[in-house]
Amino acid sequence: MNIAFAGNPNVGKTALINAIAGSKLKVGNWPGVTVEKKEAEFKYKGEKIQLVDLPGTYSLSPYTVEERITRDFIINEDPDCVINVIDSTNLERNLYLTLLLMEMEKPIVIALNIFDEFEKSGYKIDLDKFKKYLGIDVIPTVATKNKGLNELMDKAIEVAKSKKHYKEMKYSLLFDRFIENEINKLIEKLKKEKLPNKYPLRWLAIKLIEKDEYIIQILKKETEKDISSLAKEHIMVIEERFNDDTETILTEARYGIINGILKDTLKKPKNYNIPFTEKVDKIVTNKYLGLPIFLALMYIVFKLTFDGSGPFIDWVDGFINGYIGKYVSLALTGAPNWLNSLVINGIIGGVGLVLTFVPLMLFIYFFLALLEESGYMSRAAFVLDKIMHSIGLNGKSFIPMILGFGCNVPAIYATRALENEKDRKLTAVLVPFMSCGARLPIYALFTGVFFVKYQAYVVLLMYILGIAVAIVVGLLLKNTKPFETAKSPLLLELPPYRVPSAKMLFGSMWIRTKAFLRKAGSIILMAMIILWAAINLPYGSTPNNSYLAKAAKVVAPVFTPAGFNKWQAVASVLPGIIAKESVVGALGQTLGVEKKSEKKKTSFIQDTRKQIMGLIKATIDSFRNMFISFTPGIFKIESISNSTFSQKIRTVFTPLSAFSYMVFMLLFIPCIVTLAAIKQEFGWGLMFFEIGLLTIIPYIVSVIVYQGGRLLGFH
Repeated sequence: MNIAFAGNPNVGKTALINAIAGSKLKVGNWPGVTVEKKEAEFKYKGEKIQLVDLPGTYSLSPYTVEERITRDFIINEDPDCVINVIDSTNLERNLYLTLLLMEMEKPIVIALNIFDEFEKSGYKIDLDKFKKYLGIDVIPTVATKNKGLNELMDKAIEVAKSKKHYKEMKYSLLFDRFIENEINKLIEKLKKEKLPNKYPLRWLAIKLIEKDEYIIQILKKETEKDISSLAKEHIMVIEERFNDDTETILTEARYGIINGILKDTLKKPKNYNIPFTEKVDKIVTNKYLGLPIFLALMYIVFKLTFDGSGPFIDWVDGFINGYIGKYVSLALTGAPNWLNSLVINGIIGGVGLVLTFVPLMLFIYFFLALLEESGYMSRAAFVLDKIMHSIGLNGKSFIPMILGFGCNVPAIYATRALENEKDRKLTAVLVPFMSCGARLPIYALFTGVFFVKYQAYVVLLMYILGIAVAIVVGLLLKNTKPFETAKSPLLLELPPYRVPSAKMLFGSMWIRTKAFLRKAGSIILMAMIILWAAINLPYGSTPNNSYLAKAAKVVAPVFTPAGFNKWQAVASVLPGIIAKESVVGALGQTLGVEKKSEKKKTSFIQDTRKQIMGLIKATIDSFRNMFISFTPGIFKIESISNSTFSQKIRTVFTPLSAFSYMVFMLLFIPCIVTLAAIKQEFGWGLMFFEIGLLTIIPYIVSVIVYQGGRLLGFH
């Protein structure tokens, strides 16, 4: 006798099998995949029993390996009985799989596991009424205490022997009458087809109405016909009636059935309070409020990031140029001019300018860690699920994209969590469109010079634009052969909200910032030295007459339609491939911005005291900016808005061309470390495809932005 155990992950299936079969459990892999297969053979009351532990799954849609294994085993191997193991403390979520199993018309017994915790929490369930609704035998069990195991096995054997199938039960858990009518019409059509007997007709009709690609392809092979065409009329009728896709409609209908059963059979404790997480989720995952809340939170993150980091950026700028620059300059007294120029203009003028934005990175990484560790980011994926569906992905793909707001590199590696290889590839292609933290210095620079009154809105717009372009690209790629994906529902465990520990937040923030500092001390330093050499060759030339300037001037006309055709802007694009932060330093060098240290004679002790007092003042100003003098849309960084650098920037860019340049850098080829991650995960082919894609798209979009802006009267 073959008995299969099915259930959600972490409901105690393996514990039940171990408790029933003892040490006879054998572990291997399912054929052709690395998913673990657990089986046990033993004798029970004279019966030879084989228990099979099916992979934990929330659904039976064939979008993951685990779902396919579970569904194929139940359909093709036709077990004598399926024991559906349910976590009693989470009935609503677990019963969804129960309804899917019932639709397959197999003999089922429910093991209501972890029943001791259920009762301990003060819950009560009317088991007789519960069984009557489901038409299935339900046995409370506690695997860890060996409770209910003999009763469960006795009932499973009884059901298996009697072949008590779903269709023979008094089953009343039907869909809406309108939906049932369309299902029955389709069943009548299917009866006229020569279909394999192993597929229950009602289940087959439901799968066709749900547009289940996996079963459609199997039927094509087995019947050499496109059976799905029979369902098109019924799909259209249902979708027109309920104004949604059929998969979502039937999913919601199942949850409606579950809620109805639990309302009539489950009693909550008298002192039951709706959990805090559930209360908050009713708001933040609401179909109408979810997206506006997500955008509002992102706006607040950027606003607090710039407001809080602004005083520190001003302090770091003064620390590097007025303190370090001063004493480095003194140390270089009498040194060759070229060495003085390299250190002051190349390293301090380039790398130093990039390091000025370290506080910005610290703040954005802190707030992103706060959203991630509090549990909100999973909700963001849930909220954005429908948008992701439009490009053939689900909300789970948005989790790597959200990580991309911090850094694209870990976001590429995070695609490993996606089940489908084509989903992984498409998500990896779209991740670089997410505006990583390295682009923030570029936004801070240009918004501080050109968009002082609307800085926070412009920065938020950059992030939204990145997502929007990713969606458009996804729509274009989703039906191409390398990226064609099956539409899959989002099955995501939402963690409870929690207050992250300070250690966790600062640890996450520091790991990311340390990576940025390491990059500044290696990759960016190398880029700035190479750039300095290019600007100063032939030796003794001015930046405007350098080899770099001459080469950039040849290419510059290509960017005229995008609005930035000055050689300094064009020459600063390429360092962005090495590291996006390098663009700011590159602009500083190409514009010939010299970092002049303070010439007033003061002692080292006086200068050090001044820096300490400046840091204290920056801390006070940061707090005041964030929580006291909050001005919507505006953040002010004095070292940017009132600098010689900003004056030189205005000679190269107009507000419109600056915005176009920001858009170009948002969408342009990611840093070499991200490209290396793509190559490592997906090979050379996808990496070169990404390079080509992210060369063409930024040019097209920036041209549209600039020319569209001109038509609207901007300049």
